[in-house]
Amino acid sequence: MKYNNMNKLALAVSTALALSSGYALAQEEQDAEQKSKANLALEQITVTARKVTENLQETPVSVTSFNGDALERRQITGSDDIGKITPNLQFSNNAPLAGNNNSSIIFIRGVGQISPRANTDPGVGLYIDDVYMGQSVGGTMELRDIESVQVLRGPQGTLFGRNTIGGAVLINTQDPGDELGGKIRLGVGQDALMEAFGSIDIPLSDELLTRFSLGTKKQDGYVKRIADGLDLGDVNNTMFNGKVVYQPSDKFKAKVLFDYTRADENGSPLVFGGYNNNTDVTNTGYDAAWFGASQSVIAGCPSAWIAYPGPPGRPVTTAEGSPLDVSGLVTTGGGPRGYTVENNDPRCVNDQWDAGPFASHGTAEMGSSMKNWGTSLNLEYQVNDEVTVKSITAYRELEWVGRRDADNTPFTILHTDFDSAGDQFSQEFQLNYVTDNFTLISGLYYYSEKITDILTVQVADKPTGYSCGPDTDGCHLDSDNNITDNDSLAYYAQLDYDFTDKLSASFGIRRTEETKGSIPDQFDYANPEAKYLEKKLYEAEFSATTMSFNLSYQWTEDTMVYGSYSEGFKGGGWNSTFNFALTESDLEAGHKFNQEEVDSYELGFKSDITDKFRLNGAIFSSDYTDLQFTYRVFIAPWFFNAGKASIDGAELEFTYVPHDDWVIEGGLGYLDTSIDETVDIVVPGRPVNTGVAAGNQLPFAPELQWNVGVGYYAELGEYELYPRIDLSYSDEVFFDAANEERIAQQESYMTVDASVTLSPYSGNWKLMVGVNNLTDEIYRVSGNSSLGSGSGYAEVAYARPRVVFANFSYEFY
Repeated sequence: MKYNNMNKLALAVSTALALSSGYALAQEEQDAEQKSKANLALEQITVTARKVTENLQETPVSVTSFNGDALERRQITGSDDIGKITPNLQFSNNAPLAGNNNSSIIFIRGVGQISPRANTDPGVGLYIDDVYMGQSVGGTMELRDIESVQVLRGPQGTLFGRNTIGGAVLINTQDPGDELGGKIRLGVGQDALMEAFGSIDIPLSDELLTRFSLGTKKQDGYVKRIADGLDLGDVNNTMFNGKVVYQPSDKFKAKVLFDYTRADENGSPLVFGGYNNNTDVTNTGYDAAWFGASQSVIAGCPSAWIAYPGPPGRPVTTAEGSPLDVSGLVTTGGGPRGYTVENNDPRCVNDQWDAGPFASHGTAEMGSSMKNWGTSLNLEYQVNDEVTVKSITAYRELEWVGRRDADNTPFTILHTDFDSAGDQFSQEFQLNYVTDNFTLISGLYYYSEKITDILTVQVADKPTGYSCGPDTDGCHLDSDNNITDNDSLAYYAQLDYDFTDKLSASFGIRRTEETKGSIPDQFDYANPEAKYLEKKLYEAEFSATTMSFNLSYQWTEDTMVYGSYSEGFKGGGWNSTFNFALTESDLEAGHKFNQEEVDSYELGFKSDITDKFRLNGAIFSSDYTDLQFTYRVFIAPWFFNAGKASIDGAELEFTYVPHDDWVIEGGLGYLDTSIDETVDIVVPGRPVNTGVAAGNQLPFAPELQWNVGVGYYAELGEYELYPRIDLSYSDEVFFDAANEERIAQQESYMTVDASVTLSPYSGNWKLMVGVNNLTDEIYRVSGNSSLGSGSGYAEVAYARPRVVFANFSYEFY
């Protein structure tokens, strides 16, 4: 760890004792004399961070775990809310490039991935019931019928492997119960919120148990389009889960799982984030944002001018089609040039179209829909007291559409229509050998996916261009279609050995071999037969051997310390977004991008200081190399391996039960991230726009995060009353490696959630009334920009404003 960061780390460690958010609490079974009144106590939490069931406090891994009750108590209703209560986790939806409400951006300790496209892999692995979810779209979901959520900080390159360079998020759904029973929950709230959920356990025999759940949610959007009143950011989804467990003996268990989710919504709540206009009429060497100048000239904007590529000395042309006479002004040569005046004339493209955080002047067709389903078979057989074999077979299909107006103006600057469909198959075999002082976890993992992306990009064109629609004169239509065909095979093993009752060590190794394939079909609709590059299968192989080492020591009966080293990698791939015909030099410079890697060192401790106070923490330092960052070649986003970065930080989490009726739980995360080296990106003869520079922070890596929750149980006659308040704080956040302030969350912010729950001592029903974002904090959750390119736009998404809600749940047996 760097010396100049030690003071910040010391401050973070000491401050976390007062500010933080934590793990979980238990409602113990009560003595009948106490009328079943709830007593709060520290709970023994079990986790599967090392693919065996262990006590959290005895697991030498930085992991945060919440059970379903804890999530409900803290108002964590969607996967994108988990970051509010987990230090150094950023989980955001509305990945701008997708234009889909169910897309996800997940970063842990400053490592993740922004792009939702299939040609790039997520940087944090998302698992549902032990099955890896291969795409970013679908990662934002309602958390219904959840048994637990575990956040494993990365890299997790040995046991989990594929694309867990930042870590892994493990979501497990409820198993069937052995008695007939179930739960019903109904909810209403602001923005016409209506939701319903039901689950039922149906035991068919002592050996065969089933559970089924069904849920739906609807809510109006919170961003209004001024032109047509369309509400964006709305919710309209339905899910179904089914789980069958067959256990004829203590040695054998089989699980069959099925899930289905469907969403059909108006579109992502993206709004105007800025426009990089040329406002200097004498500057003819300016080629950013010339799309807006072109559209302004077409619309008749006064004083706007446009000039197209060519030699120096070209006259510039106004909306009237005549040369502009500004002291003999002529262009300096090179690419397109443009100018638009800053005014309130509706014929001009400029910053007048900023309608604030909850309104948009966009007019393009919008839409966000998804159909996501999957099934899996989980088999487990205990050969003897020491040996267990497992098999996990899974298949998934995902279809989604995202239509977006990236510029959020009435003009055609840049509009995208994304239509994706694909499937994935995975097979994992495990052989586990466990004795009193020795554990071997070994396995083989195979993964295959094939995804067809149809991406239509509509951009501004010169005034003499063709029309691509009844209201889009002067536009240019590209098709950036691509078939992604990937395969991955891995072998892994981890050995854990207890040298003594106090000292333990583990060593893990994984070999991963991947084949990444791309079949592009990219062209201009004006001439579909002229492909931008040859339509064929392009393949590349990526491989890595990743290792981990861990040493832990049980310092006292209730305190464990550990040190670890871990490695992770994320495979490279093929760029698949082009808007011009590629030459050999283009292909050589930027068609393929390489894998990225992280090496991380960590020191941590876990301690139940008393039977009322739990404190867990870690400090870490990571080296991040060959980072996959987005650069704009013309306007197209290409991935390049941009250089090196360093990440230092710490986490602390605690649970404190000062009295049987009180609980205080919290956590703190600190990050110091820096891009240490960059690579000069050159595509011969092409403009490459980027702001990535040495000294920049990594995206989605706020320096300081903390959260704290306080709950109290009180008696109210024959009822229990549980008021609770949760605070979540974050420093400012950049959403890209360029640290573009026009799309960043430039100020720190804090959200407040509060609720009151009423239930009888019998516990068969519960009424909760609460409010999300009590103080109506306005803050950004994601952003995207192409300010340095010809399109010159920026777009951002804000969190939903305050919502008051109520829900009622009833359990029956």
